[in-house]
Amino acid sequence: MGQISLQSCDGIRELYSASLDGELSELDAARLEVHLATCASCSAHAAGAATASRLVRQAPLEQPSFSIVVPGRRLAVARKLQVFAAAAAVTVTVGLSLALGTIGGPSASRSSSHASAAHSAKLRFPDQELRMLERVSRQGRSHPRLAL
Repeated sequence: MGQISLQSCDGIRELYSASLDGELSELDAARLEVHLATCASCSAHAAGAATASRLVRQAPLEQPSFSIVVPGRRLAVARKLQVFAAAAAVTVTVGLSLALGTIGGPSASRSSSHASAAHSAKLRFPDQELRMLERVSRQGRSHPRLAL
């Protein structure tokens, strides 16, 4: 028949690696056995991989001289919640600013002195925005683990 392509040999070498860990199905084990019987290059690779695997498995386990601490799932969930809360706060702030007209608009194209005067004129409810931001920041402090 034809010659086995290099991609096929790469696939077979991956199968052999999985076979060293006992992770092959019967069909893949049969495909591997047939290919190794006919391909000298893959047979040589398999012999080298088997030797390397045997040496690694026989080597004594290293004991680190320092302790390794893995954070608990509870802290990971809290961290994700912190990120979500921060993103929500930014979204609410930008959304309210756009809704109240404090970002962008015609004042964005004016000169800086005119833009700052127009910007402060467009703040229709600055006290309400400040109260809202203080309320949001207080809610974050009520849960000390979730505070940023």
